[in-house]
Amino acid sequence: MKDGAARAKRVSRQGSDGPLYDVVVVGGGVNGSGIARDAALRGLSVCLLEKGDFASGTSSYSSKLIHGGLRYLEFGAFSMVREALKERALLLKILPTFVRPLRLVLPRTQGGRPLWLVRLGLWLYDHLAPRGSLEKSLSHDLSRHEFGRPLKEAPRGFEFSDCMVDDARLVIFNVLEAAAERADIRPASPVVKAARLDDVWQVTLEDGATFKGRVLINATGPFVNHFIEQVMAGFPALPLRLVRGSHIVVPKLYDHDRGYLLQMTDKRVIFALPFESHFTLIGTTEAEELGDLSTVTASSEEIDYLLQAARQHFKRALNLDDIVWSYAGVRPLVGGAGASARSLSRDYQLVLEKAGGAPVVHVYGGKITTFRALSGEVVDLLAPFFPKLGACRTHEVPYVAFEAEGFADWEADFHQKHSFLPPRLRHRYVSAYGRRADWFLRDVRVLEDMGRYFGGGLYMAELRYLIAHEWARTADDVLWRRTKCGLHMEAEQRAALKDWFAKEFERDRII
Repeated sequence: MKDGAARAKRVSRQGSDGPLYDVVVVGGGVNGSGIARDAALRGLSVCLLEKGDFASGTSSYSSKLIHGGLRYLEFGAFSMVREALKERALLLKILPTFVRPLRLVLPRTQGGRPLWLVRLGLWLYDHLAPRGSLEKSLSHDLSRHEFGRPLKEAPRGFEFSDCMVDDARLVIFNVLEAAAERADIRPASPVVKAARLDDVWQVTLEDGATFKGRVLINATGPFVNHFIEQVMAGFPALPLRLVRGSHIVVPKLYDHDRGYLLQMTDKRVIFALPFESHFTLIGTTEAEELGDLSTVTASSEEIDYLLQAARQHFKRALNLDDIVWSYAGVRPLVGGAGASARSLSRDYQLVLEKAGGAPVVHVYGGKITTFRALSGEVVDLLAPFFPKLGACRTHEVPYVAFEAEGFADWEADFHQKHSFLPPRLRHRYVSAYGRRADWFLRDVRVLEDMGRYFGGGLYMAELRYLIAHEWARTADDVLWRRTKCGLHMEAEQRAALKDWFAKEFERDRII
């Protein structure tokens, strides 16, 4: 494998006023990175621009689930759920180990949905999914089952299937695959102006650099209308509701490997999920976000709501001191004022504007589960402008790091070859990097070869790899996005890593 971050870029034409690409994608979240990969795989020259770090917004602040959205069935969103379940099965196939099956326990609680409605919903959920993709739902007497032991009261309940994923690393893998197809990858590149110049778009960065593209893709997530208004000097195509979803992470509430879907008396549902071996992830909320999108945090009211949800269902009483991490992301939902946030569709909408010259596609909404399908539809919209454009290939082209053929043999060999590493560290490398773990373990023969130990499972060998090959530029890029080592470190260790970055990086130049 070659280094995707360093390979020569494929550019249609180099002019005196900046390079010209077939497609300029603005936004390095899961949708933007997926679109860049899809377009590059079809032979288009691509430039991906991200104002900060990849997945530094909503795409790293999700519930970490690849799921169909069981609760959306009660709103009649059967088509959306069916498509999401189809994508769930496909991602499970093309990203083995990285996308992990998860069984969820749904206790029956007083004041929750009627038993017949829950049974019907789970039956539909099972039958809308591709046949044989995951285990079907089951019914349990939780009063006699280990899944009921952590709960205060749950005489009956159900168990069903979904999947978990490291959302931020999913984005990174998309970017790596796009780079391998010679896409031009540019983090820390804020766009301040986008203007039509005859049949192309000229995009200007904050530092004055310019790029040109035959097509512009606005994949800026919750900033989609801001980008239209402030960067393109245009008018929003669709009304947008910005809804904040917050999560808390606490020491694990139980010992088994299932998650919980908890019904609240206000008809919302809350997930409690196994997270990073030693923790439980609890979320999410739905609150209107009216503040600065660059500094989104969980409010005290949301944190209290999640703590109350946990106290209502679990025997262990949680308080503020138990929270080891909290985060919040903003979901851009299409819809005007009036409807409740929980009833707004989580489906996506694409708007193609081609009047007045070069075309632009605005991406509204979407979720991690359906990023691949969304990306394919965006690139399909470009067919009239690129007559030789081929069909979408992302359903069949494997991710290099997790190529299914021979992966099980590679994994077994990896564990044997690196048996001197702690088992938990080996398992993290396999699930987080796949075959790319060989890149930074190539010359490692004993644990001492890993170099300086920063704490929380982070060694110098991995850190150097993340800087050289995955565009990591700050301590937070490493601690909370490329890895979750920050959860396992003491405050002093996190501070030491920040000091290391401050000394190693001069004038934003990556060494």
